[in-house]
Amino acid sequence: MKLTIGVFAHVDAGKTTFCECLLYQTKKIETFGRVDHGSALMDYNELERRRGITIFSDIASFLYGSREYYLIDTPGHIDFSAEMERSLSVLDAAILLISAADGVQSHTITLCKLLKEKKIPIYVFINKTDQTGANVQRCLNDIEAKLHLNCYLVTSADELTGEDFIELLCEYDDELMNFYLEGKVDNDFERKVIECTKRQIMLGNIVLAAAGSALKQTGIIEILNILEATAPEIESLGDKFSGRIFKVVHDSKGARVAFLKCLAGSLKIRDEIHYGNEMCEKINEIRDYQGESYTNLNAAYVGDIVGVTGLNSAVPGMGLGNCLDMPVPVLNPALKAAVIIGGSPFDAVMSCLRKLEAQDPLLEVFYEPSIKEISVRIMGKIQLEVLKELILAKFGLNVDFGECQVLYRETIAEPIKGYGHFEPLRHYAEVHLRMEPNPGGGFEFKSELHTDRLAKQYQNLIRHHVLDRDHKGILTGSSLTDIRFVLTDGAVHVQYTDGGDLRESAYRAVRQGLEKAKSVLLEPYYEFYIDVDTTSIGRVLSDIARLYGIFDPPETIGDRSYVKGKGPVASFIDYQAELLSFTKGTGVISLNLLGYFPCHNSETIIEKIGYEKERDMENTSSSVFCTKGAGFEVKWFDAESKMHLPL
Repeated sequence: MKLTIGVFAHVDAGKTTFCECLLYQTKKIETFGRVDHGSALMDYNELERRRGITIFSDIASFLYGSREYYLIDTPGHIDFSAEMERSLSVLDAAILLISAADGVQSHTITLCKLLKEKKIPIYVFINKTDQTGANVQRCLNDIEAKLHLNCYLVTSADELTGEDFIELLCEYDDELMNFYLEGKVDNDFERKVIECTKRQIMLGNIVLAAAGSALKQTGIIEILNILEATAPEIESLGDKFSGRIFKVVHDSKGARVAFLKCLAGSLKIRDEIHYGNEMCEKINEIRDYQGESYTNLNAAYVGDIVGVTGLNSAVPGMGLGNCLDMPVPVLNPALKAAVIIGGSPFDAVMSCLRKLEAQDPLLEVFYEPSIKEISVRIMGKIQLEVLKELILAKFGLNVDFGECQVLYRETIAEPIKGYGHFEPLRHYAEVHLRMEPNPGGGFEFKSELHTDRLAKQYQNLIRHHVLDRDHKGILTGSSLTDIRFVLTDGAVHVQYTDGGDLRESAYRAVRQGLEKAKSVLLEPYYEFYIDVDTTSIGRVLSDIARLYGIFDPPETIGDRSYVKGKGPVASFIDYQAELLSFTKGTGVISLNLLGYFPCHNSETIIEKIGYEKERDMENTSSSVFCTKGAGFEVKWFDAESKMHLPL
């Protein structure tokens, strides 16, 4: 049976060294690679070796015991967490690395929360036990207090049938407790213990841990034995091919390589694969990757992770074959930056950015024609530095980026109706929409219109145009969000209407509604968790108030204090450096993007952005009517009086 394991950690916890040691001890590689020596199998990219951090998720496989394992080494830096999150869709289990010297760090909390949300079984490896200041018990206490995991340290697989562990399991399993109390401890009972262990790990009730030093090659066999004994059993999804893409790259020859996991059935060269919006393409190559190198295969089977060529429109997250859903990312960019192309050709810059966007869809490359500016969405400032180096190294283009800016959004506070009409000569469509606040729900669409009034295919076209557009708000031109659109009426002409007419009418209806609505500017908020020495908590609470944050009552354990809360990204984005400075490196802050909330200084931001809605001709609120064979424009405030359908 094949099992896919992801390795996760806060930056510098020793994750890539752990992966190298694991591959070395299972005899997959002959030489134990070192990150600091630039010889690691997994971090083979020149940028990764120069910076000493994992930027891209890397793949290798190995055999141990009765299983074949696929190993995915994920980035530990928060700026590359989108790359990390994409790997979650193909995992069967996760190993969370925690430094015995540093304990649970800020990004570890984010990672653990994400793994829990995705219901991925967690194992823990407490690393760097050889370092000065390492304390395994303190680390276990940290795991319980900060990650809320019931973590059981295992030094030998034999402990899994020992009395202490069985008593722990009995807290969650009444049947096992009855067998244990009745003294029915035989060979069949041991099987029940292992089955119960697997079940409780899957449910997240218990987490098994091993401790050691990846650099000194200790503790690795122990975590492997734990996995071998307790890893989940994976069920096949059927005989028909299904798969999930989790990574897209362009190889040295420019070929687009989509990395996927085969979830059901099999995949062969020249197979036609259905995916995305009714796309169908043939598989040209199937590659088995081990770090940077690969060998060609004729087929892939259930559990295999392979790179394939031929899927030229594939993007990470896409389902293939019989698995067409697309997971919604939990971690989204809250920042953007303008691209300064300098002397580089515009078309070449856009081409390379589009290729990078295919690898990371959350990069979202935008071109604003009114100001002739390209911008990208990003997770953090380090990502910008890497993007600049990557574009130069891979495409030979020297570009720069402007200052990081917060991504604002807009919504409405109350229901409003919008009307759009588009009737230049030989065209015709009219759309009436009711727009309602939908807090935290993104865009939704429903119709109250009977198909006798407007045929289903036209209603579907309106739905498509409303949901697939990045509508702009009228306060700052930021993207709209959290609105439920309700189609209340619509009209077409049997001879003159085409799909583009409904698109224009729908866009104008949305915009006309916004002109009358009470619009609200939203800004992204972080959920923060701060851990400091108790003597510093007063300063921290004062800072939170200064930065427009709100917080729960602090908790004190020993000489450490902890505080949770939320605050604007714009205020807290640079607070980590400030915290480290006044706590002399001992303060820790975990920042997770919580969502969008009303902007704390909306008037200032609206004035600063200076969006002129009347000059945004691509997002007009005017309607177009026709008289005496000529079309004419009617401004939004007069359009309702000229609509053809009753309001």
